[in-house]
Amino acid sequence: MADELPEYAKTQLAFHRAFGRDLLQGVRGAALPRRGTVLDVPAGDGFYTTLLARRLAPHGRVVAADVSPAYLVRARERVAKHAKLAPVEFREADAYNLPFDDASFDAVWCAESLISLSDAVKALKEMRRVVKPGGAVLVLEADEFHHVILNWPVSLELAISRAIAAATKAEYGTAVALSPARKVRAWLAEAGLVTGPKRTIAADRVAPFGPRLRRFLRYRFAEMRATIAPHLSPEELAAFDVAIDRRHPDSILQRPDAELTCLTSLFLARRPASA
Repeated sequence: MADELPEYAKTQLAFHRAFGRDLLQGVRGAALPRRGTVLDVPAGDGFYTTLLARRLAPHGRVVAADVSPAYLVRARERVAKHAKLAPVEFREADAYNLPFDDASFDAVWCAESLISLSDAVKALKEMRRVVKPGGAVLVLEADEFHHVILNWPVSLELAISRAIAAATKAEYGTAVALSPARKVRAWLAEAGLVTGPKRTIAADRVAPFGPRLRRFLRYRFAEMRATIAPHLSPEELAAFDVAIDRRHPDSILQRPDAELTCLTSLFLARRPASA
């Protein structure tokens, strides 16, 4: 329901806390108008709304739109904790039917959201409609197979990848449903936008992992296990359970040689200037 937070909300919050500084650098380097109005949709808990408002201060403005009243409450609370931000307006809105006039915004920001939309192209067409001619549409997304890269044992890493593909295909009919970054440029073009450069935000971590990263990994591992367990052999599942057991010396959370790389992709597109 729209008035309840989704199941992945805790994991997403933990992800933002673990990689907030890296994602902030992505926002700082984005092609955003310093004196314009930026739409953040879907805004979720306001993590990116806050980063955008910090980037646009003092002359810009942010509109945070989300279909979930519960998320908008969280977003308001988050923004209220920060000073020196650009003005922020909050609007309850469906990404498929935005309550804004044509060409209302200088830029549109959409982060970690296309994966949760059943028709990404339809939502992107709405973003194209509300952005000004020549204005930017920026999409931040990930590829499940390359989002969080850990130095698992090679045989286990291959088994995990196969299981993710099998579970995703069984649930969604395609093995890449959880990898929207692979399809963003095609979706942008189909929505009538002119695609531009892509930038990868890379974050590297080495053991010992800090408490925020460990918390994120615990949530992520729990979600992974629920998804891939039916698609692993008993031996593979036993190896996976050892690798995620924070008390086991061979766990990725205990190994002194543990390494992690997190990759997130930022795509830039623009509404044609003549449109």
